[in-house]
Amino acid sequence: MLKLWMFLHLLGVVVWVGGMFFVLHCLRPALADLQPVQRGPLMVGVLQRFFRYVTVAIVLLWASGGALAAAIGLRGMPGGVLAMIALAAVMTGIYVWIRLRPFPRALHALAVSDPPAAGAALERIRRMVLVNLVLGLLAIAAVTLWR
Repeated sequence: MLKLWMFLHLLGVVVWVGGMFFVLHCLRPALADLQPVQRGPLMVGVLQRFFRYVTVAIVLLWASGGALAAAIGLRGMPGGVLAMIALAAVMTGIYVWIRLRPFPRALHALAVSDPPAAGAALERIRRMVLVNLVLGLLAIAAVTLWR
C-alpha cells in the first residue's frame, strides 16, 4: 500500500509543480505574440482548467502524504520530509489565496471587458505561481537531498 501512496504523491507533484513550470516557462512566453485582448481570455481559460487539476493534486498530495507520514511516524521522519511538509503548507496557502483573490478578479475583469485589470490580476498570479514553483522545487530538493 505504501508504494501506491508514494505513486499518488509523486503524481500530485508532477501535476502541480510540472504544471507551474509549463505555464510560466512554456505557455506564458508563447502568448506574448498575442494581443492582450486575446491573451487574457486564453490564459484565464488555461488557468481554470489547470486549477481544477491542481485542486485534485493538492487533495491527493495531502492524503497520500498523511498516509505516508502515518506509516513513518513523526519520530522517524527525516528533516527533509518535515521541511517538505512545511513548504507544502505554505504552497497550499498561496494556492488558496490565488483562487480566492486575484483569480476571481481576473475573471471579473474579463467579464466586464477590462483587459488592463485582467492583466494586473494575471500578473499577481504569475508572481505567486513563480513563488510556488520555487517552493515546490525546494520541497523536492529537501526531501531528496536532505536526510
